[in-house]
Amino acid sequence: MGTPTPLPPAERKKAEAESKASGTLTNYPHLVDITGSTGIHFEHLSSPEAKFIAESMSGGVALIDYDRDGWPDIYFTNAQSVEMALHGTKARSALFHNNRNGTFTDVTDKAGVGYPCWAMGAVVGDYNNDGWPDLLVTCLSGVVLYRNNGDGTFTDVTKSSGLAGDSGWATGAAFGDYDGDGWADLFVSHYVDFHLDDLPVFGSGKSCKYLGLDVQCGPRGLKG
Repeated sequence: MGTPTPLPPAERKKAEAESKASGTLTNYPHLVDITGSTGIHFEHLSSPEAKFIAESMSGGVALIDYDRDGWPDIYFTNAQSVEMALHGTKARSALFHNNRNGTFTDVTDKAGVGYPCWAMGAVVGDYNNDGWPDLLVTCLSGVVLYRNNGDGTFTDVTKSSGLAGDSGWATGAAFGDYDGDGWADLFVSHYVDFHLDDLPVFGSGKSCKYLGLDVQCGPRGLKG
């Protein structure tokens, strides 16, 4: 792991001044929002109305040193709204390369990890023991496994790895060697049954009403 980049002098002085003015103790860590100077520009889409439970649960982050330079890179998952999905509009997830100077560069297109699915979360693990961290994304319909090719790119190996049969709403996952054989095993957690081709009708039914009021569809009334 690389040495953390210190806060720029100007920002450090500003933080110290604000700390002193507010009466907080300066010997405690003081966190400053430096997003604007990092080069990270990412917008999570989904839906502001969130009529359906799936529209309020997406959005995940994973730290992955995909190029093994000792500096953590960042992967953000993204998801569209139900309306967008029904019209074929996709949401772009993003991989940002750590430039080792407090800034990041969007390398999503080169890496080939921009459009895995209606993405929920992400987990990092070396599933094939080649020494390169691979990336698994949990989705509204199963999972997507990206193999790290070791050259800055990834390959979707979901089908060849035997994971394409999972069509459930995968919300979380973890790699772990449960049997101690030296190979990473995978645990995937699932939520309720929710399918874009069999949607509950907003404003009707037990899954979209509560005490006579229109509410978000799910999880009430959905199997799971």
